[in-house]
Amino acid sequence: MILNNEDFGEFIEFSVSKRFGIIKLNRVHRANALTIDMVKNLKKALIHCQNNEKIRGIILTGNGTTFTTGLDMDTIDGSDQVAVREYEKTAADIAELIFNGKPTICAVNGRAMGDGVAYALCSDYRIAIKESFFMMPEIKSGIFPGAGTIVLLTRMIGIPWTKRILMFAEKISTEKALEIGLIDHIVDNREELMEETMRKARFLFTKNQPALNLIKLCSNHLSDKSYNDAYSLEKEALMGWAEEKDKLQFVENFRNKLMNK
Repeated sequence: MILNNEDFGEFIEFSVSKRFGIIKLNRVHRANALTIDMVKNLKKALIHCQNNEKIRGIILTGNGTTFTTGLDMDTIDGSDQVAVREYEKTAADIAELIFNGKPTICAVNGRAMGDGVAYALCSDYRIAIKESFFMMPEIKSGIFPGAGTIVLLTRMIGIPWTKRILMFAEKISTEKALEIGLIDHIVDNREELMEETMRKARFLFTKNQPALNLIKLCSNHLSDKSYNDAYSLEKEALMGWAEEKDKLQFVENFRNKLMNK
C-alpha cells in the first residue's frame, strides 16, 4: 500500500492503493462516532480525492469493529443551533461529494448507523461483513434524518422499507440488507472485506475513467426524469464521451449541468 502525505486529522486515516483513495474512519474508542471536526476532515479527504487526477476512485471504510454510529451526541450541544447546522451542512456536503464524485466503494466493517447508512447509500457499491447491521435511530431522539437519506432509500428499497427504517428505527441485518438491495455483497470477516473491496477497485481501475464517471452520473440523476429528457441527456453523455478531446473536462461540465451549477 502506498502511503500518502496528506493529513486529515487524528481520526481520518488516508492512504492510496491501486490509484484508489482509501479513507478510514479511525475514532475506534468511540465506535467511529462523528464529530464536527471529523466530518470536516472527511469532507477535505473526499475533495482531495475528487481533485487529484491520479486518484481514480474512493474506498470508504472504518477501523475497528464499527463503520460508524453517526453523530457523537456527546460532542455537540443540541441547543447550539449554529453548531448543529454546521454539522448537518457538512454531512450533506459529504453525501453530495460521494453521490456525484468518482466511483466509490463502501466497505462496511461493522454496524452502520445514522450518517454511516447515508454515506453507504451514496456509494456505488456496498460490501459488508456478516456481523454488520444497519440502523437509523434518529427518530428516537426526535431528529429528522438528512443528507439525502429519504430520497435515496425510497429510490433504492422503496417506500415501505424506508418507513420501517426511518419511522420505526428498525435494525436491518446484513442478510436482510442484501435481500432488499441496501447492500450488494456480504463477506465473512474484515480480512475478506478488504480483499473483496480491492478486487472491485482493481476492476474499476482498469476501465475507462470518463466512461465510468458518466455511467455513474447518468445512473444517479436520470431516473426521476421523463424518458425523453433522460434519453436526451444520456445521448449528450455518449456524444461527449465519443467526440470531446478533453474527456475529463467534459465529465466535469456534464456533472455541473446535472447538478444545475
